[in-house]
Amino acid sequence: MKKNKAFSLVELSVVILIIGILVAGVTQSGRLIRQIKLSTARSITSSSDVASIRDITAWFEASTEGVFTDINGNTDVEDKIEINEWRDTNPQKSKGDKPKLGNTATNAKPKYISSGINGIPSVYFDGGANKTGNFPSDSTSDYVFSTDGPTMPLISKDKTYSMFAVFRADIGKVKNTSIITQIGANDAANSPQSFASIGFIGTATDNGLPGFITGPDKAASWVKGTAINDQTDYIVGALVDFVAPATVDTTSVKLYVNSLTPVTTFDSKTNYVTTEVVANKFSIGGTAGSTPANHFTGLISEVIVFDRKLKDEEAQSVMKYLRKKYNILN
Repeated sequence: MKKNKAFSLVELSVVILIIGILVAGVTQSGRLIRQIKLSTARSITSSSDVASIRDITAWFEASTEGVFTDINGNTDVEDKIEINEWRDTNPQKSKGDKPKLGNTATNAKPKYISSGINGIPSVYFDGGANKTGNFPSDSTSDYVFSTDGPTMPLISKDKTYSMFAVFRADIGKVKNTSIITQIGANDAANSPQSFASIGFIGTATDNGLPGFITGPDKAASWVKGTAINDQTDYIVGALVDFVAPATVDTTSVKLYVNSLTPVTTFDSKTNYVTTEVVANKFSIGGTAGSTPANHFTGLISEVIVFDRKLKDEEAQSVMKYLRKKYNILN
């Protein structure tokens, strides 16, 4: 009977070296794939015709280099690090006219995610007390905002505008009342406070209805009659005109959800209301009222705001750009 022969030190060293090379290769391959995706995303953004559509008033996206500053003052932000500032990339405005979004509150800053929607950078917002999602949270809700009146995307009393947002809700979080982006009143005396926002409404029996939100009550908002899913990528766009027709009805808001064709059905009700835009606060990740609420939990990758209701072909151009960049084709 032959005796078992132990591996020599040299043989063990060779095996360890081979394993190290394989691990390094996998790591480098993953890094290369992320870099290719990032370069492609930046190319899609820079070459799109969205920048030529007039009246862009805010454009926040996460793939452009240098748009973030982290809590340590770095612009080269690392994965899962809290961000201190998110800067507007709108090419139609000078630097001094662009809003800068941030939050100085402790534990209320969202995190930079290097591989988010479609494998490209996104921002993760913790809605508070979320213990089951991809990024278990503390008890403080995240959101970023600007209160610099002169750079607000919309002016006070604005009645026509368009908004687009790209997002993915975290596990179980479409069931909560959540606002993704909002321009609204920042006045405690204005109760209930009015919104001009893209988000989704949830109640105990009716969850995850995406739409254009004008108030905390579902009956005051334009929402699609089908619930969305968590951990699914979405593009929601709202084209708003509260000037024509003179009487507010279902034609006052045109809603897109992932598709190039607008939604044709809304919840059946007759008490749609307009929103009282006040240029006091603009926010992403929660309502912009005097007391932030309705916080979103999940990834937000891009937000674009126009100061008018876009034409159908313009809205389709924006949707095509976002669908291509984030590979959202359903």
